[in-house]
Amino acid sequence: MTNKQKNNLNKTQNPYTKMEEEILDFWQRAEIFKKSITKDALKGNYIFNDGPPFITGLPHYATLLPSIAKDVVPRYWTMKGYRVERIWGWDCHGLPAENKVEEQLGLKNKKDIEELGVDKFIDACRTYVNKGTEQWEWYINRIGRWVDMKNAYKTMDIKFMESVIWSFKKLYDTSFIYEGYRTSLHCPRCATPLSKFEITMDAGSYRDVTDKSVIVKFKIKNSSNAKKDIGINDNTYLLAWTTTPWTLPGNLALAVGDEINYFILETNASFSRGLADGELKITPGKYIVASDRFEYLTKEGNYFSDNIKKIKGRDLVGLKYEPLYELNSNEIIKSDKVYKVYAADFITTKDGTGIVHIAPNFGEDDFRLGEKVKLPMIDLMDENGVYLESSGKWSGYYFKKANRDVLLDLEKRDIIFSSSDFMHTYPFCYRCDTPLIYKTQRAWYLDVQKIKARMLETNQKINWVPEYFKEGRFKNNIESAPDWCLSRSRYWGSPIPVWKCSDCNKIKVLGSIKEIEKLSEKKIKDLHRPDIDKHELKCECGGVMKRVKEVLDCWFESGAMPFAQFHYPFERRDDFKNMFPADFIIEYTGQLRGWFYYLHVLSNALFNSVSFKNVIVSGVLAGTDGRKMSKSFGNYPDPRATLEKYGSDALRMYFMNSSIMLGDDISLSEIDIQDALRKNVIILWNVVKFYELFMSSGNKISTIDKNEKENILDVWILIRLNQLIKEETENLEKYNLPGASRPIGGFIDDLSTWYLRRSRDRFKGGDVRDKQAALATTKLVLTELSKVMAPFTPFIAEQIWQKLTGNDFKNEDRSVHLEKWPKNINLKTERHGNILEEMEQVRNIIELGLSKRDEFGIKVRQPLQELKIKNYELKNDFKSLILDELNVKNIVCEKGDEDISVELDTNITDELKLEGIKREIVRLVNAARKGSGLNLKDRTEIFYSTDSKLILSAIETFREEILKDTLSNKIKNIENIAGLKEVKVDDDFLKLGIKKSDLL
Repeated sequence: MTNKQKNNLNKTQNPYTKMEEEILDFWQRAEIFKKSITKDALKGNYIFNDGPPFITGLPHYATLLPSIAKDVVPRYWTMKGYRVERIWGWDCHGLPAENKVEEQLGLKNKKDIEELGVDKFIDACRTYVNKGTEQWEWYINRIGRWVDMKNAYKTMDIKFMESVIWSFKKLYDTSFIYEGYRTSLHCPRCATPLSKFEITMDAGSYRDVTDKSVIVKFKIKNSSNAKKDIGINDNTYLLAWTTTPWTLPGNLALAVGDEINYFILETNASFSRGLADGELKITPGKYIVASDRFEYLTKEGNYFSDNIKKIKGRDLVGLKYEPLYELNSNEIIKSDKVYKVYAADFITTKDGTGIVHIAPNFGEDDFRLGEKVKLPMIDLMDENGVYLESSGKWSGYYFKKANRDVLLDLEKRDIIFSSSDFMHTYPFCYRCDTPLIYKTQRAWYLDVQKIKARMLETNQKINWVPEYFKEGRFKNNIESAPDWCLSRSRYWGSPIPVWKCSDCNKIKVLGSIKEIEKLSEKKIKDLHRPDIDKHELKCECGGVMKRVKEVLDCWFESGAMPFAQFHYPFERRDDFKNMFPADFIIEYTGQLRGWFYYLHVLSNALFNSVSFKNVIVSGVLAGTDGRKMSKSFGNYPDPRATLEKYGSDALRMYFMNSSIMLGDDISLSEIDIQDALRKNVIILWNVVKFYELFMSSGNKISTIDKNEKENILDVWILIRLNQLIKEETENLEKYNLPGASRPIGGFIDDLSTWYLRRSRDRFKGGDVRDKQAALATTKLVLTELSKVMAPFTPFIAEQIWQKLTGNDFKNEDRSVHLEKWPKNINLKTERHGNILEEMEQVRNIIELGLSKRDEFGIKVRQPLQELKIKNYELKNDFKSLILDELNVKNIVCEKGDEDISVELDTNITDELKLEGIKREIVRLVNAARKGSGLNLKDRTEIFYSTDSKLILSAIETFREEILKDTLSNKIKNIENIAGLKEVKVDDDFLKLGIKKSDLL
């Protein structure tokens, strides 16, 4: 785009955006989207499922990107003869909405919510969600996306929620769901467990942070039980490393690697950095550390004697050590399993000391080892990250405060061996930005391990775009997936439909409103808390069964959307069966651990089926500076302003052309949006205006047999169009959107800069048959091109189709989007051989010739006598193109064995010189005509004055040609006439002016 075009866009509304707004009005007024759904679909249904977005703020580029693709693909399959329903969905529940409402109401934690009242909080969530949905419609409508938002499903609707609790019950009844005591990620501010997949969806949830890391001394207390020959005594310490000192009060064991080599080191005195000013003195003694970590300890400033003993990790297993802290628990006091050394398979020597402190409450590996060796499992911390009474002296401490205080306490007691700052990756809550912890808690889980084999098998049936995600990240996600923690200790969500008796602990799982009403003897008004919590059941033991307080992970609802949107199995059973699995879905790479994964889990567990057949995985869109998009960074233009400035077609083509649609990460580029506007809209519209210019001059198109076309350019552009149709169709069938959209820009460039430019004289010329062929070909190409472009650029495609078909928005039953997908134009291509390759070679020869002109400093307007082409036999059909394009009189072809090359005869005769001056005068007059706003019907009179004999001779010699080529009636030499503009022609000067002629 030129600077002038950019400035014009900045000063005034882009005319193409105004055009788009008018087309939007036509679509809505004429109900074109509805007609595309209700028209005959002989090929049946094409099933598209829309991933429901969270309603948290306005749409941004990262939400508009997949929305555009969700419009492109259904438009294509609609034109192919399928019925493609597009129902919008809203993800209403979960922490995203809750956190926004907490901000609005000034609530800091769950205690504030309870004090406000759960009922009032739920009402506020519902109001927030309903208000947020209204703000999206402008953006979705403006990007040209056709989707039914009026009948959108919402995950908070009672029918949707009923289908969700039905699926929970079915999974429970088939032994896929269980209640368990596990260690999982936990947010102390939101006071709820989170799934690891939730947190790992986006890179921003894990950050590099610097914490105080410490090596802690654990004193062996039963050295007499160790092997006699390894040299351990009661003054021997096991050194364990941690970056989370706050977990040390929960230490119950140490872990080593069975086959790892360890050193027993001796020191008389050692000094190391402490937490306070000064140095920390280490008590002399023996210290055990992995041999591979010896160098690390030396770097930390520790000094040891040469008396080093080497042992295996298995020699340490079974040793007991003195606990760091006494915990307030009879289970621990009585247990003979605690404060011992165990072997574990997760020990490495990449960092630390090769000895790991085990706190089953605060780590996944720790918990698994604790389960394996039967360590007592007790709760040490509440849901807010505060230590419980069972933690002994740390009762009442918030974990972050305990971090420093534990260090200071251990330092005073001479238990810290060394400390240093350490940068490591740490998880943060994706909604409230609080540092997360691993915490052991009782929750409901979906047993993913039971269906892993099936999930891996059905993954092979899915067409992944790009393909490497099938065997790469998605397969890896399945293989490494833990059981899915379904519980959320929150409020705004579908209830976990489990009732438990407080007397006998009996459980009842209910899966329908009818069941709940029957057993509670109370009508259901709402499935949300606190209403659902009021429904109590009578237990067989005589006690009361109350619903467990947790709600479901909102990702469970997202995964349930294929059936819950129909209220299956309570209604529309046939609709669900006919619309499952989906033919197509799309989201960005984060959903490999999110929506894609949860769809796959539930569809396999419930229906033994894939949930989707084809999936596009787009990359991550960053801001203009490469960082995450953020208002605080100011690193992306306002999406609404961008749409109003450049239009939707430009944004659509920018995204669909991009490698982000093939899984690559990119940074937003406004320059590339401008470029997409120029290449796919402005240039094409100029072609249309050129065509209209000649049609408005009274030309009529007569039907000409496509197979009887005489001009090689007509044949070439039609075959080129066939190539585009084939390429776009093949790539759309493969869901390769860049592969389908990128060739469009190339075709438009060929149409404009080659076909149209080389055909200009045909449009203007006196050969009626040739003019008719050029006009007919241009109309056919533009009409078919509008269909080819319709999925990607629906606005400009509609505008062109309406104009060229003569409908001009008058017939509300006609639209390019109700047309059939174009088929190849039937041409007898055998007559034309390899015309595409031959034309490409011709254009290459022309480029070589133009380079030669540049080399000798000769303008193209200056005719030359001869072009010599070596090593290529040129067909006669193409010679006129090269003669005209290179402005030469003759072409000679010579055979040879080397690559194609050209030579120009650069000798300029007097006759050639005069002809060159004539061409320059024609250019200047036509530029003046354009500047005066004259059209093809307008004739002009030319006035000039010059002292140059060469210019006078050129005008006299080529007078008739100048008049013809400039649509002028006369050319007159007039001295001293006012208003003539002085211009330079070669080395001479010419005063030149025009006026509109009264004569036609």
